[in-house]
Amino acid sequence: MTKSHYPNGFAGGVSIRNMPILNAYGGNVVWVDSGPGLNGNGNEATPFSSIENAMNSGVLTANNGDIIMVKAGHAETVSAAAGIDMDVAGVSIIGLGNGSNRPIITFDTAATADIDIDAANISVENIVFSANFADIAAAIDVNAVNFSLRGCHFQATAADMNFKICVQDGATTTSNGITIEGCTSLMLDAADTHFVNLAGTGDGHLIRDNVLHGNWGTMCIGGAGVVTRCSILNNFIFNIAADADSCISMAATATGICANNRCTGGHASQGIIPGDLGAMENYYELSTSDLSGVIEPAVA
Repeated sequence: MTKSHYPNGFAGGVSIRNMPILNAYGGNVVWVDSGPGLNGNGNEATPFSSIENAMNSGVLTANNGDIIMVKAGHAETVSAAAGIDMDVAGVSIIGLGNGSNRPIITFDTAATADIDIDAANISVENIVFSANFADIAAAIDVNAVNFSLRGCHFQATAADMNFKICVQDGATTTSNGITIEGCTSLMLDAADTHFVNLAGTGDGHLIRDNVLHGNWGTMCIGGAGVVTRCSILNNFIFNIAADADSCISMAATATGICANNRCTGGHASQGIIPGDLGAMENYYELSTSDLSGVIEPAVA
């Protein structure tokens, strides 16, 4: 059956059989799929071959609510610094598929291989990021405000393949408003240092509802940056590293809320240092203790 096409969308939205349609508004929707093996024009039937090609296509308009739909089974490789440069503001990159069918971006060839977030208000959802090179410095380098990462997974292809840092913030306030929610990780290399490194002085970060397994020798969530109004909520962290303070560790004068996190790790008693974040109902447990966790830091 021939499809009906409405390239300009519907300004007021549209539902078909009571189902609201995703692309029923004026923003551009382009498609990405490596399966056909050719770089098309971004239509569903003739998709771009990579997210990078979609970003460079000239089809996307900044702050227009444009969407890059990445088809299930898509595979893309990042082999150098800024191998994918997300530099069109306001674009959402949405991966389709479940489990092993989700789109996968593999990092190889160089320890400097990374994805750069170089425009404001970009979001990425349902993508797998896979390390296939030793000691990759940072998978995602955030250099702009209001970046969101949702429902994504970080993994390694084999032993000694790793991201030392999964998400790196920017210097000073260049990356205010990072949101990381509903993500998962399995990063077990002893050279890993952070899941998210908050080294700048960003404002308004939100890190919640993540399930993170790793071997982060410095800390899973946190950093030396004096961040403000940072919310770290409802995360489950298993950090096998034996280092103190290696689940959540914030700068002494960082502010915000650290609440309802459940952490376990390789250190006997210390896993959560919230700085000046208001701490409520956070628990830590030595992973080999066979005991329930205790509130950390201690109740005032």
